[in-house]
Amino acid sequence: MTTIISPKLEKLKNQLKNGNEKALYTFLDEIKSNHTPLVEQCPIDNQYKLITYIWLGDQNTENVYVVGSFPGWDLSVNQLQRLLQIDIWYVTFKTNKRFISTYYFTVNDFFKNDWIKRSEQYRLDPFNENVFGEGANKASVLKIDMEVRYSSRFPSNHYPSGKIETYSFYSSILNNTRKIHIYTPHDYSHNSYLQELLIAFDGNSFINDLSITKTLNYLIYEKEIPSCIAVAIDPVDRLEELTYNDKMNTFLTKELLPWIQTKYHVYQKAKHTTIAGFSLGGLAAFYVALQNPHIFGNVLSMSGSVHWKKDDYENTIPWIENQISSINSNATHLYSYIAVGELENEPLLTANRRLYKALEEKKYPNHL
Repeated sequence: MTTIISPKLEKLKNQLKNGNEKALYTFLDEIKSNHTPLVEQCPIDNQYKLITYIWLGDQNTENVYVVGSFPGWDLSVNQLQRLLQIDIWYVTFKTNKRFISTYYFTVNDFFKNDWIKRSEQYRLDPFNENVFGEGANKASVLKIDMEVRYSSRFPSNHYPSGKIETYSFYSSILNNTRKIHIYTPHDYSHNSYLQELLIAFDGNSFINDLSITKTLNYLIYEKEIPSCIAVAIDPVDRLEELTYNDKMNTFLTKELLPWIQTKYHVYQKAKHTTIAGFSLGGLAAFYVALQNPHIFGNVLSMSGSVHWKKDDYENTIPWIENQISSINSNATHLYSYIAVGELENEPLLTANRRLYKALEEKKYPNHL
C-alpha cells in the first residue's frame, strides 16, 4: 500500500534533511496554535482532503496507533510512523466525506486483540481542544465540513435537572449481580402522572459517554420528548448477554421490568416502553422487542450490530431482517429509530439499510 504523507510534513522532512533545525520548532508552534489533526487539500485531487494525525513521543515511545470511527479500528493501517529520527509520529489518510468522528491514541500498544486493555489506556489528542464526553470518558473529536450539533443543543446548564440513582440488582435467572442506573425527571414523584419508560443496554456508557442526564433534562424541559424514566443496565458479560440471549430477555421481562413497574410510576403498555442500545446493544434491543412485542413497542438502535450472525442460522439474510420480513405486521406493532453513521464498517452499514427497507415494506413507522 502506498504511504500518503501530508504536504506540511513532507516540507518539514525536507527542511530537516537540509539541516534547518528551526523548521521543527516552527512546525511545533503551528500545530499548538492551529491544532490537530492536520487537514489539507490533496495536492493531486482537490476533491479529497488529507487528514494527518500527529503524536509527539519521547525516548520511551515504541509505537503509536489511532482508532475511531475515522480512520477506523484496523490496527494494520492505523499505526503511526516516526518522522526521521525525531519524536513526531504521524499517519495520513485521504477522504472525500463530510463527517464528525471521535478518536483516540494508544501508545506502546502490545495488546493485539485485547480491546478492553487497549481502551483502558486511550489518550486524547493533546493538540485538539474539541472533545466529546465527560470525566474519564472523553474522546477527541474531528470535524470535517460539519459542525457538532450537540454543542448548540444545550445552550445552558440551567434546565431543571433530574437525578440518577444506582442500584445493585441480583438476577436469579442469570445468577449474577449488576448495576442498574435509574434516571427520574426533576418533578417526578410516585404520585405524579405516569411516565414513559426507556430501558437502555450498556448503562455505564449511556450515563457517562452519552451524558444521558443532560440530554434528557433538555429534551424533557423543551417538550421534545414526553417525560420519562430511563433505566440504564450495566453489562456483566456484554458479548454473551447482547447476542441473541434468551435468558437475558427473560431477565428483562420477568425480573427487571416487574421491579421497575412496582418501584416507579410508569406506563405498562408496549407503546409507552422503549428498549435502546448501541452496537451489540442495538442488536439486543431488536431481539428482545421481536420476541416480546406485547412488552416493547419501540426500539432505538444506534449503530446496531444487526448483521451479527445467530448460531445455527444459515440464511444469508441477517436474522433480524428476516424476522421483520416474516412477521405479521397487523398483529405486531413496532416503532423503530435506527441511527447509523456512514463511517461504520460495510457489513453493519449495509445490514442497517436493509433492515430499514424491510421495516418500510411492513409499513412500520421507522426512521433512519
